[in-house]
Amino acid sequence: MQYQALYRKHRPLGFDSGYIGQKHIVQTLKNSLSANRVSHAYLFSGPRGTGKTTTAKILAKAVNCLSSDRPVAEPCNNCDSCEQINQGNSLDVMEMDGATNRGIEEVRDLRERVKFSPAISRFKVYIIDEVHMLTPEAFNALLKTLEEPPGHVIFILATTEPRRVPATILSRCQRFEFRPLSQSQIAGHLVEVASTNGRKIANEAAELMAFRAQGAMRDALGLLEQVTSYVDGDIEPRHVWEALGTVDQQSLTELIEALQEGNIAGSLELISRFSEMGADFQQLLADLLEMLRLRLIATEQQKEGVEKLLLLVDAVAAAIQEAKRWPQPRLAAELMAVQVCRQLQQRQAPPPQPTVVEEEKTKKPTSKPKKSTDAKVSPQQWEQLVQAVKKESITCYAWLKEASPHISQDKLVLQYPAGFSLHKDSILKPEHRQVLVPAMKQVLGLTEYEATVKES
Repeated sequence: MQYQALYRKHRPLGFDSGYIGQKHIVQTLKNSLSANRVSHAYLFSGPRGTGKTTTAKILAKAVNCLSSDRPVAEPCNNCDSCEQINQGNSLDVMEMDGATNRGIEEVRDLRERVKFSPAISRFKVYIIDEVHMLTPEAFNALLKTLEEPPGHVIFILATTEPRRVPATILSRCQRFEFRPLSQSQIAGHLVEVASTNGRKIANEAAELMAFRAQGAMRDALGLLEQVTSYVDGDIEPRHVWEALGTVDQQSLTELIEALQEGNIAGSLELISRFSEMGADFQQLLADLLEMLRLRLIATEQQKEGVEKLLLLVDAVAAAIQEAKRWPQPRLAAELMAVQVCRQLQQRQAPPPQPTVVEEEKTKKPTSKPKKSTDAKVSPQQWEQLVQAVKKESITCYAWLKEASPHISQDKLVLQYPAGFSLHKDSILKPEHRQVLVPAMKQVLGLTEYEATVKES
């Protein structure tokens, strides 16, 4: 027998047969089917791997199930119509890929075919996946057919990017928004699937794969398939780390705590340990950003805690962009750790006390005060400049925001605290200069700048 991927082998056959999540959609569709109030067009939108195509096939079986003389809330999967749809050879249920059949000629051909009655079913169901890939001309050609289709035709459109679907199409469909599945839902299903295939998986390992899947069941099953091929016997968390190059949540929590404490040595030691485990640092940084996001949402209104988390989020987001360009993503993670820890240490350090000599200098009057050519940059101007840069480049924003600005000789001077030489060197790079200069010209009317580091 030909091998089938897990996500195909374990695809739910009905709303009550292995379907996970999306209760708000399932209940609405089942009520509509029970009352025989089936719409002529549906739009299923949401992230990948959340059940859009699966739901479309179940709905196609439910409206055409021959176990009753009307649509049913749950298909029987035994009649000729259900079996043909399950096997993918039904003449009355046609799946189209919007990315491949995206032109006006394909849609014109579709308009001609909808005129013919179903072969053995009540309805001809057209499932158009990734419908946002259709050309504007194709959408226009589909519009009239979608508005007033023959009574025996149902359209089910699926997309991951509903914003790219014209409003004229959206207004003619019943729209259902699919939500990412929870981590517990995915982990529980992975344990069941593994058990069905004669394998035992530890709950912690299932949670780790569920966290990596980011709400997509298809991705989670793909990860399970990869780990199952990697190891024989029971699946433990270490097998997931080794097979996927990922890191468990406990270790990520330890890294976050080390960063918040400004512990450079501890942070680098953890990163070194992750490297020995074979971690994919681009994925590690993405997982770290997701965990920080969840912490930020859950954090109470504690100003200090929120500020630290925001600093970490900005630094990790910048490191993700840097890791894509560097041949060694680990270096981006290490630099991020050092920079964050030093910034936190700088904030926590007490301000230096003025010496007696400095106090005397400040009290000693000058005979001829020199006319200062320096000017201050108001907080409002600085915030406007920083936000303008952030819109264009998150990396440039990360290097810029730690500076203290002032204007000298018609030039913007960016002064960084002691130990921020990397920030100074980075902000002067050509790729950041071409982002910063237009923003300076717009906000301050200046076209030149320099960067300095305050002496310790």
